[in-house]
Amino acid sequence: MIVRRWPVLLSILLLLISCGKKERIVEVPVPMDCAPSAPRGVYSVNMGDRVEIVWYPNPETDVVSYDVYRGAFLYGDYFYIGSVNDVDPDPADYYYDDTDVETGVQYFYAVVAVDAKGNESDLSYEEVSGTPRPEGQLTIYAATVLPDHSGYDFSSLSDSSQAYNLATTDIYFSTSSGFAQLVAYRAGVDIQDYGFSGDFDAVNYAPTEGWSISRSAEAIAGHCYILRLFEGDGDHYAKLFVNEVTDQSVKFTWGYQTAPNNRDLSPGKAVEPSKVTDERVPVVNGG
Repeated sequence: MIVRRWPVLLSILLLLISCGKKERIVEVPVPMDCAPSAPRGVYSVNMGDRVEIVWYPNPETDVVSYDVYRGAFLYGDYFYIGSVNDVDPDPADYYYDDTDVETGVQYFYAVVAVDAKGNESDLSYEEVSGTPRPEGQLTIYAATVLPDHSGYDFSSLSDSSQAYNLATTDIYFSTSSGFAQLVAYRAGVDIQDYGFSGDFDAVNYAPTEGWSISRSAEAIAGHCYILRLFEGDGDHYAKLFVNEVTDQSVKFTWGYQTAPNNRDLSPGKAVEPSKVTDERVPVVNGG
């Protein structure tokens, strides 16, 4: 366990004047070797193969490094995973990449500031978690043009298209109605047009309602689409961003959350840094 050291106190004498204008000596303890404040503004960014932890720089000028901790639960042990030692005196923010992660596993993070004398701050207070999820890019074709390459199964996590009418096909591309559509095929798949976002990473969470009654949506370049896909272990969520659409094909970027019943589709702030807690217990190197 980390040993938290109380700051060394220096007693100084202050000369105070009482209401009766009589002098008296009062001994006041003043910190001589204070620990830094806990880092603030901590949040996580999900990547396909890592989680990036970001935070604001500390106000103390003698902070020389930051230690990053990870836990399996919000309230529980946090284990040291690495440090950021090259501290810029005036950065926009700091970050650390946690690459020792598994897709679909949720992790919780906290950061500690360390000053030049080795004093350590408390763990950061924000509730911060990250759940890495895979992503990719794909082109599928109209079912009337290339039927064997008109569909996609998100759970395959592949860069390969498939036939529109297989039992595993989640969506397929159709132009038979006179306009380009993304259509849910197998039972248990819902889709909705989440509107123009201009960016794949602009949408971080899947909604709980608003699914298309027709189980289809017009494919429009620049729009983001959210999908709810029932698998054997529960609901999984996916998003796709249409990069380009023609009367024969649609090119999109996709992201799929492998953790069941988890609506986090970041990159983005996986948990907003607004809730605070001080009930976490840090552990160094698992010991």
